[in-house]
Amino acid sequence: MRATLRWAHADLRTHRGEALFIVLATAGIVASLLLAAALFGYATNPWQRVFTQSRGAHVWIHTGASTDAARLARLGGVESVSGPYRTASASVESQGARASVELRGVSGGPSTTGRPLLASGRWLDPATPDGVVLERGLARALWAEPGDTLTLPGTARTVTVLGTAESAEPGYSAGERPGLVWAPPSVVQRTEGRSGQVVGLRLADPDDTDYVVQRAVTTLGAGAVTQVSHWQQARAEAQGGNRLLGQVLGLFGLGALLAAALAVYGAIDTRIRGHLRDISVLKAIGFTPGQVVRSFLVQHLAYALLGASVATALIQILGSRVPGRLGDAVGVWQGLPGHTAALFGVPAAAVLFIGAMTGLAAWRAGRVPSVPVLRAAA
Repeated sequence: MRATLRWAHADLRTHRGEALFIVLATAGIVASLLLAAALFGYATNPWQRVFTQSRGAHVWIHTGASTDAARLARLGGVESVSGPYRTASASVESQGARASVELRGVSGGPSTTGRPLLASGRWLDPATPDGVVLERGLARALWAEPGDTLTLPGTARTVTVLGTAESAEPGYSAGERPGLVWAPPSVVQRTEGRSGQVVGLRLADPDDTDYVVQRAVTTLGAGAVTQVSHWQQARAEAQGGNRLLGQVLGLFGLGALLAAALAVYGAIDTRIRGHLRDISVLKAIGFTPGQVVRSFLVQHLAYALLGASVATALIQILGSRVPGRLGDAVGVWQGLPGHTAALFGVPAAAVLFIGAMTGLAAWRAGRVPSVPVLRAAA
């Protein structure tokens, strides 16, 4: 083993440029795979991105207008609360399209928990008392944009769209679920539809969702709760349309990993071919084929580990500071549940692939005959 390490050290001192190239190539491959994983999570799981950025509530509970929903903040396991907000059922119409909506009275800026993420336009403004903000899916269904005017069928009242926003709550579904409209409390009070309240609960442990819902219903009374929605339901509905995209991106990711492994194999194999004379001399002085294979394998695995470690550290520390959508994707990905597993799993898989390719090339090095020049002369 000492002879192997001494030869690896001597080879490193002699061929520093080749070693640096392998380390940089490995770092580039791992960094690219980590960025691809971040973009994969950003593109295929928009609901998780919105939920993370908005500190979404795990449970939304609708109650009657006279219920003291503020008591839910004192339940065990509740980390923070959004609301309660006054609500009213209504219908809105724009450009011939009509949709049932839930008007939610909001005063001031968005709350810390379960806050809507503004996608276009601006938030509610006291200077525009009839201004509203539409949930993004509802805005698409109504073909509405900031500046448009919505009418409330059956009345002479109109509201002005100030902006659109994304929410982690279950989205609008025609005929099944009303769309969400954030409006000033005065607009909600003047609406003649069915009124009520809604409160969002962010839990310390998301796995306790069913238990907290049961306690909330017991605390308020079964007759006071009109509707309950939770984060698993919203996530399942949001992810349903992105499974094919996730499979396609995952297939391309595996293809990229295989291509990277083949590229590294080609580089290492070329390097070994350039050392045939050295390998022959090593065998002539007593190195066994196993020692030759182990020498190249240990040496290139060390290079791969160094390159993977550098790439992982750079992505973790500086990835979110990259300007543009890529930096946003990395910043969101760092807050997703599977971030830690991907951060260690992707470099580990890359190093294993490189180790396998290195072992194949090193095996070929182990078959090199000792002092082939003499054999050719004979």
